[in-house]
Amino acid sequence: MRYRAVLDHLVIGRGGVVVVDSKQWHRNTRISGRQGRLWIGRRPADTLVKAAAFEARRVAELLRGAGWAVPVTAVVAVHGARLPRWGALTVSGVTLLRAGRVCGWIRRRPARLDAGQVASIGAVAERLFPPYLP
Repeated sequence: MRYRAVLDHLVIGRGGVVVVDSKQWHRNTRISGRQGRLWIGRRPADTLVKAAAFEARRVAELLRGAGWAVPVTAVVAVHGARLPRWGALTVSGVTLLRAGRVCGWIRRRPARLDAGQVASIGAVAERLFPPYLP
């Protein structure tokens, strides 16, 4: 079964599987987390968090169906908007990072998979999640 939604980025490495959703906002937009919710400017952005978490769950389900029970993490790469001073925010299990920090964040994740597992999961992922061709 092929996945029909469009994933921005799917990263498979020693630190596990990460679904990266890229979002662009105006540079004056402030992103914050308050009362367990994500806020984009003055508006709650619960749908963004729910959508990213859903994508990660769906990728995990499809990989599990193909024989790989691995945790999948959701990350939102933020372009333009301002995050809190430390540059990261986690709301309901979804991490939002400045786009320039996503690669380093992924590299610093503790190793969960060996090279053979990464290659095998990558091969399965290529079949399940083919590139989007307009």
